[in-house]
Amino acid sequence: MNNLIIIPVIVPILLGILAFKTVTQYRITISGLITLILMMCYMLVQTVTSPIILNLGGHKMPYGIQLYGDFVSLMLTLVSTIVVTAVLFYQSLNHSLQQKVPFILFILAGINGSYLTADIFNLFVMFEVMLLASFILIVIEKKSVQFKASIIYVILNLIGSWIFLIAIGILYRSYGTLSFAHLAERMNEVGYIQEHLIIIMLFLIVFSLKSALLIFIWLPRTYGVLSFELGAIFASLLTKVGVYAIYRIMTIVFVPYQDIMHQVLLAMSMLTIISGIFGVIKNTDMKLMFCYQIIISIGILCYGIATFTSTGITGTILYMTNDILIKACLFLIGGLIVESLGVINFSQNHGLSKTITKTTYIFLFIVFSVGGMPFTGGFPGKLMIIQSAIEQKMYISSVMVVIGTFVGMYAMMRLFIHLFFGENEITSLKDRKYNKKLAVIVFLLLISFSFVFTSEVMIEQIGQVQQETYIQHAQKAGE
Repeated sequence: MNNLIIIPVIVPILLGILAFKTVTQYRITISGLITLILMMCYMLVQTVTSPIILNLGGHKMPYGIQLYGDFVSLMLTLVSTIVVTAVLFYQSLNHSLQQKVPFILFILAGINGSYLTADIFNLFVMFEVMLLASFILIVIEKKSVQFKASIIYVILNLIGSWIFLIAIGILYRSYGTLSFAHLAERMNEVGYIQEHLIIIMLFLIVFSLKSALLIFIWLPRTYGVLSFELGAIFASLLTKVGVYAIYRIMTIVFVPYQDIMHQVLLAMSMLTIISGIFGVIKNTDMKLMFCYQIIISIGILCYGIATFTSTGITGTILYMTNDILIKACLFLIGGLIVESLGVINFSQNHGLSKTITKTTYIFLFIVFSVGGMPFTGGFPGKLMIIQSAIEQKMYISSVMVVIGTFVGMYAMMRLFIHLFFGENEITSLKDRKYNKKLAVIVFLLLISFSFVFTSEVMIEQIGQVQQETYIQHAQKAGE
C-alpha cells in the first residue's frame, strides 16, 4: 500500500517521456492521468485512518528519502492532477501545442513531488524540476516577448535557488538533518535561538519568491505572455506550491519561531493584497487582471497561515484547494472567449450574452467563486480565515482581506459588463468545439462547487494534520 505514494511522481515522468515520441500523446497521456486520479482517490480515502508513508530504498528517516502523504498533501496532489488533466484535454481539442505536453507533465511531477516530500533537500530538487520545465514552456513558442519575460523569471528563480541552497547548508550545519519530522523534533528540543532567525528568513525569501508573496514583479510579466491554457496551469498550480512550502515549514518545522513569523507574514501578506488591489484596478487587459487576482489570493492565503491557529490554517488549505480549480477556470474561460469569439478589446462592451448565453452565467459564477462568495467552494475556507483573524483581534488586517475580496470582484464585474453587455457585435462562434471546451470548465467548476457540501469532512481531516501527529507517523514509519 505504501509503495503507491510514489505513483503521483513517477507516472507524470513516464507519461512525459512517452509524449516525446508518440503521435497519440494526448490519448495516452489523458488515459494515464485519469488512471492516476482514480488511484489517488483511493489513497486519499486511506489517509482518513493514517498517512501513507514510504521510505525509498528502505533507508529510514532521517537518512533516507521519505515520501509522506497525509490528507492535505494528497488532496492538493489530486486536485493538481485533475487540473492538468482537464487543461490537457482542453488543449487536445485544438490539436496544437503538442510539443508542450511533456514539459507540462514534468511540471506536474515536480508539483506532486513537492507536496509529498518529507525533507527540505528533496523539496529543493522538485522546485528545480518545476523551474526547468516552466522555463522551457515560457520560451518554447520562440516569441520575442516571451524571451524578454523569461529573463526576469529565470534570473529571480536562479537567485532563489542559490538562496535555497545556502539556507539548506546552514540548516544542516545547525541541526544535522533535513527531514521535516527530525528537524521539528530537534527544534522543539532546543527552542528559540535568535541567531537561527537568518535561516528562517532565507527560506521565507525563497518561498515568497516562488509563491509571489510580496516578491511578485515576475508574475504579471511572465504569465501575461503565456497562452491561456498554459496560464491556467501556471496560475493555478505553481504559486500554490510556494504557499504550501510556507505552510509546511512554518507549522511543522519552525514552530518555536511562530510568534515572530506571525508579524513578518502578516506584514508581507497585507502588502501583497494592497499591491494586488492596485494592480487589478489599474489594468484593463484580461490576462494582467487575472494575474493580479492571483496576487490578491496569494496574500489572503499567506494571511491565513499568519494567524497560526488551527482554524485559520485549515481555512487556508481549504481555500487554496478551491483556488487551484477556480484560477484554472478563470484562464480557460478567458481563452475561450478570446480565441473562439475574437474579442481583444476589453475596454468596450461586446454584448456577448446574446451570442453565448450559457457562458454568461458560467463566467458570472466564476466571478463569485474568485471572490469566495457564499454558495461557492471558496466561501468556507475564506470565512474560516476571517473568523480566525477576528478571534485574534486582527481587525484592521481582516478588513483589508474583505476589501481585497470586493475590489477584486469589482474588477471582475467590470470585465463581465464589458464582455457580456451592450450592443451585440459578434454573432457567430469561430470554434466548432466551443461547447466541448466549455464542458471542461464546467467540470472543474462542479468539483469546486462540491466543496460547499464536503467542506465539513475536509475541515475535520485537515484539522488532524498537526505537528505532533506528523512527527509520530514519520518516526513510526522509520522504525
